[in-house]
Amino acid sequence: MVKASPALTNFTAGQLSDRLDGRTDIAKYANGCKKLQNFLIHAHGGATRRPGTEFIAEVKNSANATRLIPFEFNVEQAYILEFGNLYFRIYRDGGQIVSSGSAVEVTTTYTSAQLSELKFTQSADVMYVTHPSHAVRKISRTGHTAWTIADVDFRRGPMLDQNTTTTTFSASARTGSMTVTASASTFAATDVGRLIKFYDGFAKITAFTNATTVTATVQENEDLRTELMPSYTASTIKFHEGDPSSTGLEHNDRITDSAANFVLEGFKVGQTVTTTGASNSGNNQTGLVIVQVTSDTILFAPSNDLVDENAGQSITMTANLGATTEWSLGAFSDTTGHPACITFFEQRLVLANTATQPQTIFFSVSGDFEDYNAGTLDTSALIYTIGSNQVNVIRYLTASRALLVGTSGGEFVVRASSDEPISPTNTQILRQASYGSANIQPVGVANVVLFVQRAKRKLRELVYSFGSDSYFAPDLTILSENITEGLIKEIALQQEPDNIVWCVLENGKLVGMTYRREEEVVAWHDHEMGGTFTDSGTTYGYGFVESLATIPSSTRTEDEVYVVVARTINGGTKRYVERLKPIDFGTDVQDAFFVDSGLTYSGSAATTISGLNHLEGQTVKILGNGATHTDKTVSSGSITLDRAVTKAHIGLSYNSVLQTMRIDAGGAQGTSQGKIKRVNDVTVRVYRSLGLRVGSSESQTDLIPFRTSASSMDTAVSMFTGDKEVEFDGSYETDGHVVVSQAQALPLTVLALYPRLTTFDE
Repeated sequence: MVKASPALTNFTAGQLSDRLDGRTDIAKYANGCKKLQNFLIHAHGGATRRPGTEFIAEVKNSANATRLIPFEFNVEQAYILEFGNLYFRIYRDGGQIVSSGSAVEVTTTYTSAQLSELKFTQSADVMYVTHPSHAVRKISRTGHTAWTIADVDFRRGPMLDQNTTTTTFSASARTGSMTVTASASTFAATDVGRLIKFYDGFAKITAFTNATTVTATVQENEDLRTELMPSYTASTIKFHEGDPSSTGLEHNDRITDSAANFVLEGFKVGQTVTTTGASNSGNNQTGLVIVQVTSDTILFAPSNDLVDENAGQSITMTANLGATTEWSLGAFSDTTGHPACITFFEQRLVLANTATQPQTIFFSVSGDFEDYNAGTLDTSALIYTIGSNQVNVIRYLTASRALLVGTSGGEFVVRASSDEPISPTNTQILRQASYGSANIQPVGVANVVLFVQRAKRKLRELVYSFGSDSYFAPDLTILSENITEGLIKEIALQQEPDNIVWCVLENGKLVGMTYRREEEVVAWHDHEMGGTFTDSGTTYGYGFVESLATIPSSTRTEDEVYVVVARTINGGTKRYVERLKPIDFGTDVQDAFFVDSGLTYSGSAATTISGLNHLEGQTVKILGNGATHTDKTVSSGSITLDRAVTKAHIGLSYNSVLQTMRIDAGGAQGTSQGKIKRVNDVTVRVYRSLGLRVGSSESQTDLIPFRTSASSMDTAVSMFTGDKEVEFDGSYETDGHVVVSQAQALPLTVLALYPRLTTFDE
């Protein structure tokens, strides 16, 4: 018989997988837990009870699922957008934005079923939003209550490859609205809103007539011109002095205009023109192809040479809007599909993944997010298609040291081939890993990007290695793989007070990961919201979390975590927007908020508290004046307390449970694992805590008192920091667990456990 007293001084390994139950040989075993429910892990090592959530508002229509999206102008001005069926609403500082007594609401075209596929990125007061079935849109804030959403007007692309068939396009006008006619069936009704590029100009289709005819409106182009090219008819210009053969072309002629900038505005490389006035014949010269254009000079290669020209001799050049085979159609439309992914990178708006080009990435002009006119300048827009042996759709784009691209089959980086910004001439794409990514927007933590693997069970980090000049992607769930078995649906990052990556699971649970890579802290914890939810005959023993978003706070030192929780309330489904209360609530127990979907009463002494209509028919926990009260059931939106209070927090109960791994200590002959043992007692070191239960299992715990004979009976007990020694009423067994729990509306932080046990080592 061997006695031992191991020290469990931190829980920074978090909740470990059941498959590690026998892995006493790894260091993290001693720092891990078999269960961490409704506990958060601090980077310091302690486990603190998850704070409760405060009720903010019911969503517009509780019959439909909703999604939360953060809108961050800066750390001082941040909002939460509640996207629902064909609308969004706005929240800030724990309240709903209202105007004239009504919630500020903006109409959208996104249905509830489409919300999970929305992706977004933001520049100042403009957020760009993508969905594969909708045109790219931007949400603009012009005031606290002034919000709009509109389609992005891509003026100059992106375009598909230029036509290579004999099909021609012709236009009825150079400006404004026109009829565009194709020589063969080309158009579809779903092309409305699509761009056309021809005559070196751009037009947008506004109406569909038939497969060969559409109506279009000329777009504003590079010089704010609202006309198609070419922009000249019967223009007279003159031969240029000098030897045209100096260009190195065998057959060429050079002409110039006396008016500055005329050439650049009127003529384009590749155009075919007709001339009149050659000195040798005066006949028209047809089929002249422009091969070079400068500020005042045109160089062209004729089909039959102009001869005997003299410097200063006039020549007339004509062009018209006749039929042309040089045309292309826009890459984004209801016909081709719209981009599904979006981000900013090096002053470019980057889009990717349309239905017809799932592996193609579109970069805007540098500094102009809505201009996609491709070219060869360093600032020009560019289009890049991933070359791989499989056609795996792009799932996300995110900016880091390079542009990181997650596809369903692997992870890539897009960067310049040299140490400079990307451009049409230096872009390269390199595969970094082959895990495959889920269709979930990743999050960035410092210089690391966290993404969800294809099957939605694993969270990986993309980490840059200076040694190999590449990224690698370790699995952050390797030690806790069972915690995400409900499949990850959304992820969000809370940066203050600790880095916690929150994950919403498809089964309605909320899990968190305390993440401090520099201290090697990767600690998972499981969370179940108070209440219950019944859907399609399935009853969940917890509030069903459907969406989550985080933003910096303008009123407190901790980031704000917002959730949408579905519950069955008074026999019906309710969906509530709620906000997690601060982890550090201060030193006054009256400020401790450990109920879910709760509200706070503060005022004159009262026994009846109303305004609880959102919890009608529910049994609620009460912390009044810093002390727990008997549970009450909400009736007609009110409860009646047994004694008056001036401050009370009222809401749904939730249980916090910490269960250690099988204690590995006391084995004189090798390990104590598998041997009969008994935990005799344990010292629990706590910080600013009140109330807890301790035992050998969840069903065998004892309530530990904090009120003593010296405590005044008519005042709240102060929070306690120090050691609580607890004798176990446990039996002899092979497990040897310690369980600490808290179901009261009170705070609990466990710093360390010091169990004393006896092992029969024979």
